[in-house]
Amino acid sequence: MVQDKELSGPKEKRNVRNLLAAGKLLVTVLIISYIYKTFLNEQKGIGDVSIVFAQLLTADHLPLLSLMLFLVPVNWALESLKWQRLAGKVVPVTFRDAFRGTLTGLAIGVAAPAQLGDTIGRVAALKSDRRLEAIGAAIVSNGIQFYVSAAAGAAGWFYLYENLSLSVWSKQVLHALLITVLFSGIIVVWLRKPLTNWNPEKTFFKKIHGYIRIIGNYSAGELLISLFYGTLRYMVFISQFIMALLLFRFPVSVPELAACVSLIFLAKTLIPAVNVLGDLGLREFTALVVFQHYQLPAEQIIAATFLVWIINVLGPILIGIFLIWKYKWKNAGKMKS
Repeated sequence: MVQDKELSGPKEKRNVRNLLAAGKLLVTVLIISYIYKTFLNEQKGIGDVSIVFAQLLTADHLPLLSLMLFLVPVNWALESLKWQRLAGKVVPVTFRDAFRGTLTGLAIGVAAPAQLGDTIGRVAALKSDRRLEAIGAAIVSNGIQFYVSAAAGAAGWFYLYENLSLSVWSKQVLHALLITVLFSGIIVVWLRKPLTNWNPEKTFFKKIHGYIRIIGNYSAGELLISLFYGTLRYMVFISQFIMALLLFRFPVSVPELAACVSLIFLAKTLIPAVNVLGDLGLREFTALVVFQHYQLPAEQIIAATFLVWIINVLGPILIGIFLIWKYKWKNAGKMKS
């Protein structure tokens, strides 16, 4: 009996390692499939991607392209600062670990629907056996970015909606939806405190409460600072998109470009990503609808959207894959906060 117990330990650990390796392999295959299908779809949309981008790789465009590349780490650093502050309410997190968790979440996020993959990646990367308590922090982080995108998108909508080729009924529905979303965000923040004192009786709800009760512990100041990081990140992202459009010298003013881009992000925010493999396609479709009033070349609009994805998402996703394999997940559960 003693011998069986001694053998079961190493065998159990080996089974866990094999299971984790299989999970990493599955996620990696899904991410690579996502990248492959994205490039395949772009080939159908704008013919030869290399020809379109070859026209952009000139000395005149080098300053804008360099600035776009420079803003990539700034974008994800701001998101990491937001995550570090929010997750730090549960587990002490260094900026390095927050940055790693952000990129890991981004990579896993393309292999799972909605924000599930992003949350799993961020929480799993925390070096603490209390990591599951940070699920609420991930919800708050995503919620803040959602609200920033919705607020900026609402501003863009009210600036441009008369130029959009939508029915009166559709415009009225979007009016009501945006107003509802904006006021709902305020109400959720106002009513967050009761989550802390909620004492459910059923085991299922007790477990859920253990994951989300942190939401009620954030002070107004902590939420405002996180909102500030989220707003800065949004401004960086929207600036990159505007720069990509400026490369094509469209006869549209920068304020109008900003409003159009805010609507593209708004659509991505409000429309549930049931299939994340259609994420980029959704942005491109929205971009074509938004820019239809200006009668701009469709292939150039698609190319600008794809360029932003390549610069700001593809690179971090590849780094995230590396981090998924590099990180020793099996040891994280043994670390104490």
